[in-house]
Amino acid sequence: NLGSNLKIMYRVLLPVVGSLFSVVAAGQTVIRPDPGVAALVAAVSADSLAADVHALVDFGTRHTLSSATNPHRGIGAARCWVLAKFQSYAVASHGRMTARIDTWLQPADGRRINRAVEMGNVEAVIHGADPGDDRVFIVTAHLDSRRLDVMDSTGVAPGANDDASGVAALLEMARILAAYPMKATVMLVAVTGEEQGLYG
Repeated sequence: NLGSNLKIMYRVLLPVVGSLFSVVAAGQTVIRPDPGVAALVAAVSADSLAADVHALVDFGTRHTLSSATNPHRGIGAARCWVLAKFQSYAVASHGRMTARIDTWLQPADGRRINRAVEMGNVEAVIHGADPGDDRVFIVTAHLDSRRLDVMDSTGVAPGANDDASGVAALLEMARILAAYPMKATVMLVAVTGEEQGLYG
């Protein structure tokens, strides 16, 4: 009958399934987190990230074709602000971290660049402490923002998620990693022109 068949199946299957679980458990590798990495992760501050996103939004627009000279609004002001943040974190690196704006003149392309414009990527380099380690890890986010009309360089374009959040992540990495002696070199770059055709 069905009841006795179920009991037989249960008696047969239970040891088989149990042995399968023990084989799976025996094959698992327990990964113990590196305490140094755990400490770095624990140092990430949600408040710091949020403050940086708000500060970037406050530039009104970070459109690639927006003002490069206005000290309070536009891409130029945003670039200078990111550079200043990188430089403030570099103090804790004891000379291992440097920051600069890498600029170039981008000619009009007949599509999303309607005039020659100065582009600038804000770069922070945290040099590795091991001279024998030539690895370089590069992390990027794009600083520029856009409106629905990609050529509107004056209207409000806060770009909180796209991509002030990414730039805030770069800044938080710089804040935490500046004082941490890593073997390899880490390069953090807030690029310009992504919205205008993947420049930068």
